[in-house]
Parts: sequence; structure tokens; C-alpha cells
Amino acid sequence: GEAQLLALARVFLTDPGLVILDEASSRLDPATEALLERAIDKLLTGRTAVIIAHRLHTVQRADEIMVLGNGRILEYGARASLATNPQSEFYNLLQTGLEEAIA
Repeated sequence: GEAQLLALARVFLTDPGLVILDEASSRLDPATEALLERAIDKLLTGRTAVIIAHRLHTVQRADEIMVLGNGRILEYGARASLATNPQSEFYNLLQTGLEEAIA
């Protein structure tokens, strides 16, 4: 958890145009995770981000979603569109619970 927080602090200091987050909150306790989520929201404002995530709440801030499976892109599109399309893999993950579907 400490390494993740340190890496995020470095990102804040460098002020990048592109941010890549790979399971940014995976090893944090719930209280620290909540603080980190607020910090990430501020960090991503006005920036392009690639967020690699398994947790449903993490991808809710995304404008676009790419669902991968077996090393392939299964679908890509606007989060709002995929989330409301019953034919969408993302829609199905939302219905079953993202964490359970991926585990």
C-alpha cells in the first residue's frame, strides 16, 4: 500500500498529461482507499487516463470502457452506452458484479 501511495504522490508532483493507473487501490485498507479515490478524482481532472481495474466503483469515473478477455478486446465504447446495452459484456459484468465475474 505504501508503494502505491508514494507512486501517486510522484504523479501529483510531475503533473503529467497522461496518467496510467493499474489497480491503484488494490492493497489499501478501506479508509486509505477512500482518501486515495478522492485524490485520484482530483488528479484525473483535465487529464487523459488509462485505468486498469477490476473493482466496479473504479471504472465508474471513466468516459470510455474497454473490456478485455483472453488477451483480446471484447468491446470498446462509451461507458454510458455499454452500461445500458443488454448485449454488452460490460453491461453483463455490471449486472453480475464486476469483482465476482472476474474472480
